[in-house]
Amino acid sequence: MTVLDESGRTATFLESIALDRIGENEFRGPAQPGPQRRTYGGRIAAQALLAAGSTVAADRPVHSAQTCFLLPGDTTLPIDFAVGLVRDGESFSTRSVEAVQAGRVIFTMAASFHRRETGLSHQIARLDGPGPDELPELTETFADDEVNLRWAHTLRDTIGADLRFPRLPVRVHAMRGDPTPPHQSVWLRTVNPVAGDDSAQAAGLLYLSDVLLLSTALGPHARTFQDAGIQFATLTHSVWFHAPLRVDEWFLYNQSSRWSGAARALCQGEMLDRSGRLCATVAQEGLVRTR
Repeated sequence: MTVLDESGRTATFLESIALDRIGENEFRGPAQPGPQRRTYGGRIAAQALLAAGSTVAADRPVHSAQTCFLLPGDTTLPIDFAVGLVRDGESFSTRSVEAVQAGRVIFTMAASFHRRETGLSHQIARLDGPGPDELPELTETFADDEVNLRWAHTLRDTIGADLRFPRLPVRVHAMRGDPTPPHQSVWLRTVNPVAGDDSAQAAGLLYLSDVLLLSTALGPHARTFQDAGIQFATLTHSVWFHAPLRVDEWFLYNQSSRWSGAARALCQGEMLDRSGRLCATVAQEGLVRTR
């Protein structure tokens, strides 16, 4: 996300999600400058993961995070994160996190951390299609589509990440009135380098895992979240971390929606690095209500 510090300088990714420690297992994310907006869910999740990870031994990286979004956040107010030390075993550590804003719990997380081990290994996911260097930049992809070019640039500036699309995203087909299968892919990398250890990269992965995913469910219905009468929100969001991934280097995010109904949609995603290694699996259920 593009955030300015007190001097007006653009903050780095880690600066934008930085926390202040206000107690032994309590942390605070400061209010963001600018007008009031709904807080981007990936930011809250990334901060919660940083808070939880700071209470765990360094040799235990996160392997799973399950989150529930209860209420929308307000960018003009600070968010407090309270970490619960649920368990520390021989190989695994479990933490709970509550995010509280204005006296209300707006978000919860259950995160598990695993001492590094080796074991049987396989994966089905694979790279398919052109790499990022073979794909056009946004200005070329949307050269004849001013509305979607503006949308893509706004998205890039908001999340602080470059995007390249192997195929046109669901949104473009929907705006043309064309139903499309609930699948899309995007190459991503943060605009600026992300310094720090595996925990910083994992927070960046969680931050970006919320990008575009729920919109995949609108493909068969030729709708967009900007349409009148559409209400949407993330309800639950889970990530399983399989291998380290640098978010400041290109990675592919394949997305699909397996089901929608009852004003909800279930979406899944897979993140692969440029070598084709599956680094994370994502599942999200969201509210998609029509009025």
